[in-house]
Amino acid sequence: MNDIKNALVFCENRNLFIRKPNGLEYDFQNVDKPALGFEFDVVIYDEMESKVMSWDFSKSFDDQEHIELTPEEKEMIEQYISNSEAPEGVNLQSQFANQLGDYINGQHDEIAEIYGFRNLQIVIIAGREGSNHPLRGNARRVLEYIDNTHSIFYSMIDEIFATKEDLLQPFDHYVRQIPTANMSTGHAELGNT
Repeated sequence: MNDIKNALVFCENRNLFIRKPNGLEYDFQNVDKPALGFEFDVVIYDEMESKVMSWDFSKSFDDQEHIELTPEEKEMIEQYISNSEAPEGVNLQSQFANQLGDYINGQHDEIAEIYGFRNLQIVIIAGREGSNHPLRGNARRVLEYIDNTHSIFYSMIDEIFATKEDLLQPFDHYVRQIPTANMSTGHAELGNT
């Protein structure tokens, strides 16, 4: 696995976010303050490691009085993360599948833009059989890319769900298998639709 840092954030709106060592992330909305063994209103244990003793709603996050977490408080947070369990139905496989789907959708939007289209709906219209659209060749290249990436995506999703959570590769391993959106296939026609 990659070096994934545990995280715990309890915000002023009573939302709790947790990241486990394997990368699993989950949150709870509108919950009681976690029993960490020390006092706080807000605690951030991620890139920043601090707590706010008394949250002032009239001030922004940066204007709050942040107190650096002590090594003992960090240890208490690590213990809480270790004992924490994800909500029912939340697992690393579904998280990876959702993240991979979001990544691929972003790549699809990017390839459409690279080839001169504002959105995928216009790609479908321009690339349909019998189209006389001036950028129909570009639209077909975009559709081929989308078809190819979906084929890879569904194959990877099957692999992810067939793999035990503790044997999954880091998320980057799966992302690297998706061809990057670029203009590597042929010459694009000019225009912007």
